[in-house]
Amino acid sequence: MKIKKVIKMLIKQGPFAVLRAIRDHYRKKREEEKFRNRVRSLHLISDGERENQKNRKFLAPVSFSIITPLYNTPENYLRELLESLQKQTYPKWQLCLADGSDKEHEYVGEICREYASKDSRICYEVLEENKGISENTNECLKFATGDYIGLLDHDDILHESALYEMMKVIEEEKADFLYSDEVKFSGKIEDASDFNFKPGFGKDELRAHNYICHFTVFKKSLLDQIGQAYRPEFDGSQDHDMVLRLTEKAEKIVHIPKVLYYWRVHPQSVSMNLDSKSYAVDAAIHAVSEQLERTKEPGKVESNLPYRTIYRVHYEIPDNAGVLLILHGAEKNTEYDRAKEKILEKTTYKNIRVVYANKENGTFADNVNKQIDSMKEEYAVMINVHCLPMNPDWVEEMLMFAQRQDVCAVSPKVYFENNLIAYAGIALDVRDNAKVKFLCQGINGAEQGYEAMLRHVRNTTAAWKDCCMISKNAWRNLGGLKEDVPGYEIIDYCLNGEKQGLWTVWTCFAEFSYSKALTIEVDDTEIQKFISKWESRISKKDNFYNQNLAELGIL
Repeated sequence: MKIKKVIKMLIKQGPFAVLRAIRDHYRKKREEEKFRNRVRSLHLISDGERENQKNRKFLAPVSFSIITPLYNTPENYLRELLESLQKQTYPKWQLCLADGSDKEHEYVGEICREYASKDSRICYEVLEENKGISENTNECLKFATGDYIGLLDHDDILHESALYEMMKVIEEEKADFLYSDEVKFSGKIEDASDFNFKPGFGKDELRAHNYICHFTVFKKSLLDQIGQAYRPEFDGSQDHDMVLRLTEKAEKIVHIPKVLYYWRVHPQSVSMNLDSKSYAVDAAIHAVSEQLERTKEPGKVESNLPYRTIYRVHYEIPDNAGVLLILHGAEKNTEYDRAKEKILEKTTYKNIRVVYANKENGTFADNVNKQIDSMKEEYAVMINVHCLPMNPDWVEEMLMFAQRQDVCAVSPKVYFENNLIAYAGIALDVRDNAKVKFLCQGINGAEQGYEAMLRHVRNTTAAWKDCCMISKNAWRNLGGLKEDVPGYEIIDYCLNGEKQGLWTVWTCFAEFSYSKALTIEVDDTEIQKFISKWESRISKKDNFYNQNLAELGIL
């Protein structure tokens, strides 16, 4: 505290006030330092760990070609980039630099030649002309000799463990496409705190936005399967386009939940001011639209305004498909009748039939299985009587995903009556007694959530039995709902779907309200049954719930 401020407080408020202020001041300082140290531990490594990584001997070490097109790169940015490669704890790398800088920035070449003369792993070529980001990057790829390709922008920095961590996962999991978490910075990287902790790979998440971004590494042989790597017509979102195509071909996609990339924020960067590069938005919409054409999934793509870089796909839905609503959770038929009336009042979709799953007729799984087995409709929705739709086109919004052959279940965005989020997807969480996490629960409904996760379609590990839609075809292929995990029937169903390569989808565009407390109603015996069946899956970190978010208390 400043002396003048202390003296002034002493005169006006007395010595006890001064003592309290000094105590509070230093307590705040200690808390700030504790938080800084906690944040630094998320991306900085110790001297001991650094040496361990350098001394690690891999059984089949691969080589990495890092691709970096240059254009008028500021000198300090360029030197920091080059030195971030030289600091790598894994040594088998090649840095491919293709320089399209103008004559006013000849120092770029001088610096690159300076470093290349001392380190043969740095490969530098001058381009005859600047052809734009895509063509310049393709030029880098022409002299890449590595087994894997890594993407590094000319104004960013690679974490010293980046290639080591990639090599480790390649050896352990035979991954052919990998990506990591990242952090934005503008000053010292030690003080960087604007982290992007990402979920695992999700087809729908990637269509909604290019969350994969940095640091991306993929097997070079994948390029042979997609044709031209970077396409100039997608400049501005060229990475999004290529990642969409690469992930269609990749056999093993792995997310590494570690911060391995430093994304520099400055006035000319896309991360700082996307509005100055609106063509990037148009290119991303084009890229997602093309993927829909390749996969034969008719639909229209647009920005989910006001979020220009979050995209929404309006899939074409089958004409007049039959939908069966299976109401459950009531004690009396009168409750079912009231719920049915309220739901139909708020639903515009017409080809709907409603049935009741009374407890006296059997278990939840038995009731649902009997109804779906005998129904003529193609789709079924399980709805608790306390869960009511808020938007009239909710059926259409869920149906556009449930109709897909690669989807096992679809669930909506659910609010409590006080407008707090009740449900935004389910994750497995080993720290929870029931081993289940209701994502975003308790967040104000007006908020966008971490990385705007409440504003776009996402993939989740499981859906919620009190409101989800499934197709009869998926139900049949997965052998229906199982009775050996009471209380977890739909979670179990989704996990079985996951094993078959099916997606669980959460959509924010179908909204419901819930009029009671939302928990998974299971006892200790039922929890143990679930754990016994899925112990190995529970012990793994949830693919769509980054544990760093939990550890920092963010989600």
